Amino acid sequence: MKAKKGLHWGYLAGIVSGITYGMNPLFGKPVLNKGLDVNSLLFYRYGVATLLMLAFMLVAKKQIRISWKQFGLTAILGILFTGCSITLFEAYQFIDTGIATSILYVYPIMVALIMMIFGQFPSWKTWISIFAGVVGAVLLSVKAEGGFIDWRGIVLVVASGLCYTLFIVIVNISKQVKAIPNLTLTFYCFFIGSLMLFALSGFGIRLNPVPNDVWSWLDVLGLAVLPTAVATITLAASSKAVGATKTSILGILEPLTAIAIGTMVFEEKFTLTVAIGVALILFAILFMILTEKK
Repeated sequence: MKAKKGLHWGYLAGIVSGITYGMNPLFGKPVLNKGLDVNSLLFYRYGVATLLMLAFMLVAKKQIRISWKQFGLTAILGILFTGCSITLFEAYQFIDTGIATSILYVYPIMVALIMMIFGQFPSWKTWISIFAGVVGAVLLSVKAEGGFIDWRGIVLVVASGLCYTLFIVIVNISKQVKAIPNLTLTFYCFFIGSLMLFALSGFGIRLNPVPNDVWSWLDVLGLAVLPTAVATITLAASSKAVGATKTSILGILEPLTAIAIGTMVFEEKFTLTVAIGVALILFAILFMILTEKK
């Protein structure tokens, strides 16, 4: 019964992770639109999340100490997760948020293509998924008035997807990482991310202040709590409980959430082409994952 209960919690954690991670544009885009640069916004995001988690862990007397080997792995995970955020938020400046997150979700297909370099060629079922995913991404890249969206946005989203893929794989296969409690793992990822962003800002020289209004600070706080702390804790918990494959299926809620937010909040166009593109990407991922035995 305990194992079954753990699976149920794993699925629930995956659902929460997908929905909350899809909220990135809801909190991030309004502040970016007010002129705050990506690096500064993400530094405040990870800095606030780190302080909140440290305070909670001290009050709740949660484990903080880890081995040096585990710290090295969390450093890699922190760099990957931060790299995923940087490239995704930069992409928001070139393409619609819903489209960016949908294209990001083809990361399982990226893995299949990368593995060909190491001699692991996809099956015909995977090739169907690859074809559908590529066609879906191309349709999302087409502007409503004709032509294609900015290629810089596509490159940034692909880079974000690669970082996200490696993060999930390491969390799932590393015994050292699995031994770290989810809260502790998340804390160190954010701590490393904060240090990384601080260094990228010229050690604080190029950091810009948050716009001086209540809504901007609420956006930063929301960004730190929901698509950062909650999303990462539940992502790690789901991956450990039900595995990376099922977690990636539940992650299908990420692009759906982002598209809903983009359409309803930011009035981004939801055309028939976008709908077909999203449908093809969702089909590609589900078909590949559900038909492969490995």
